[in-house]
Amino acid sequence: MAVSIFAVLFLGQIAYNIGEFPLAADLICYALITGYLLVSGYAALSVPSLFLLASAMALSALRIPFAISSTSWSSFLLLGVLYAPFCFRIGRRSGLQPILDYTTKTYVLAASIIAATAVVQIVLVNVLKLTSLANIYFLLPSSVRGAGFYTFFRQEGGIVKANGFFLREAADLSLVTGLAFLIEYRSRKRLTVLGLLATGLLCSLSGSGLIAVFAGLLLPKSAGRIPAFITYTVGTVLLLGVLYTLELPFLTPWFGRLSEFGQPGTSAYARFVAPMQMVQNSFDGGIFATWLGQGAGSFFRDLSIGRFGYEVADPTWAKVTYEYGLLGFILLLSVVTIRLYSSALTVEACHFLLLSWIMFSFLLKPGYCCLIWLLTLVPNERQPSTLNA
Repeated sequence: MAVSIFAVLFLGQIAYNIGEFPLAADLICYALITGYLLVSGYAALSVPSLFLLASAMALSALRIPFAISSTSWSSFLLLGVLYAPFCFRIGRRSGLQPILDYTTKTYVLAASIIAATAVVQIVLVNVLKLTSLANIYFLLPSSVRGAGFYTFFRQEGGIVKANGFFLREAADLSLVTGLAFLIEYRSRKRLTVLGLLATGLLCSLSGSGLIAVFAGLLLPKSAGRIPAFITYTVGTVLLLGVLYTLELPFLTPWFGRLSEFGQPGTSAYARFVAPMQMVQNSFDGGIFATWLGQGAGSFFRDLSIGRFGYEVADPTWAKVTYEYGLLGFILLLSVVTIRLYSSALTVEACHFLLLSWIMFSFLLKPGYCCLIWLLTLVPNERQPSTLNA
């Protein structure tokens, strides 16, 4: 488990490229630890998850031969490979808490190292101008670089954002440290570690992790907490409104990001506004395209049809809805939701992971899928056995 977690955070950009498919180190570790769990006999099957995933895959397989868009069986198979392990976890038995503790402590340790690296990195890159240290990608031989299009180098107000050196983007650093912060806050509450993780998050100059952290803390843990959730949300909005009107210099980079939602070519526009236009294009294709999608792997292949003059990202909600339709989105969302909330992982961390999975481009990211799978291996003993299997 420890090897897999460190592989996700430190080796995610190292891969053996087979054509356009990157066989990354985190994918290999994901496959090996899943295989070990199955062979060891400790695995238990979740029948509801298997049924939901099989339904989504069957509908997609039937859709591809009749799709008008250019589709990809490789994308289809990768989806199946990444989410099939979600149907398996450690079977219910006593004495599983140490496994969860070991997994979460290992993750917090790895994330803390990443955070410390980010603090050093932002100084070396911005003060000493060692731009080669802005990302490990720039130092890797082309033969082992992971494929894909990412923003390896980004500036905010003249400051080069930190990404922890080993991670692809600043948003990844924000999410990695934000999740670790929530886990540490709900467990050992070590002030030194919390401070380090918070500093690493801020060095990313990205709002992704902050949004997910607030969601983890504010979203209700049960139906009875909904009134408190509404109160906290209103209070948070009012507080942010007051801070915005004060125009504090150190908060300007954060609030300045809000204007990006109306500016084509910006990060926020590419992540949230432009994908909605792609989804609307799919809905305009009729009832079959709306409910069954345009076919696996068609999202980026259809960008040329839309003739967009700006960057378009592929957040999970948009990519799944476009390629697998509303029905596919409901089925895959159910698989992930069951996996998260039937586990022994804290509810706050589950909220964080679910929101991140929906909002950001994590559908076919082996590292993120592996991370969710590892952190949710231990079932919640309070849940019915059908969900804990």
